[in-house]
Amino acid sequence: MTLTVATRRWLWIGMIILGAFMIALGAYFLHVGIDQSNKIAGISGPFLSLIGIGIATFSAIQARSTSTASPPSSLRQSQTSGDGSVNFQSGGDITFGNGNNIGDR
Repeated sequence: MTLTVATRRWLWIGMIILGAFMIALGAYFLHVGIDQSNKIAGISGPFLSLIGIGIATFSAIQARSTSTASPPSSLRQSQTSGDGSVNFQSGGDITFGNGNNIGDR
């Protein structure tokens, strides 16, 4: 997957905002103390976990739908090198000629 300039820019902006949020959250937890921080984290943890599971499920479904696309049937490559050694590729299958011997063996 190649990212466009605009996509990379949005990723950088998002990461900067997320980093600033994490720093602010850490400063807030230092301010309120360990007991209150533990209570807040205990309440928000399960909700953040559910959000993470949802994002992971969405990503897995999206990746699976894009990876099942079949290659075009017209894809064909061939190469000849040496005595009787011919390599063919068609849609992902590779056949080595010359009894799969490499070199002078």
